[in-house]
Amino acid sequence: MPPASPAPSLAELKSRLKQIIVDVCDLQDIEPGDIDDEERLIRGGGKFDLGSLDAIEISAAIDKEYGVRIEDLSAAKAAFRSVSSLAAHIAKEKGWEIGE
Repeated sequence: MPPASPAPSLAELKSRLKQIIVDVCDLQDIEPGDIDDEERLIRGGGKFDLGSLDAIEISAAIDKEYGVRIEDLSAAKAAFRSVSSLAAHIAKEKGWEIGE
């Protein structure tokens, strides 16, 4: 079994999550850097206002890339609040202690 890859920095994880969101949700006029770390993502009335299908697709991409499943409804609501909350959820599930 190959050794586990090292934990990314928090900034790297957030950056990758933003790219996943843009790619998976086909946000054509939005660059990953346009997404604020604390901006509400799902049905938040923000500029994205992503829906439940978007959340499912993002969850699948996160599972594929990080091996982290977001299945519990209450955990999903908390995790999908923002990019920061998604990053915190992944780090917690992976057991990563990451900083900026």
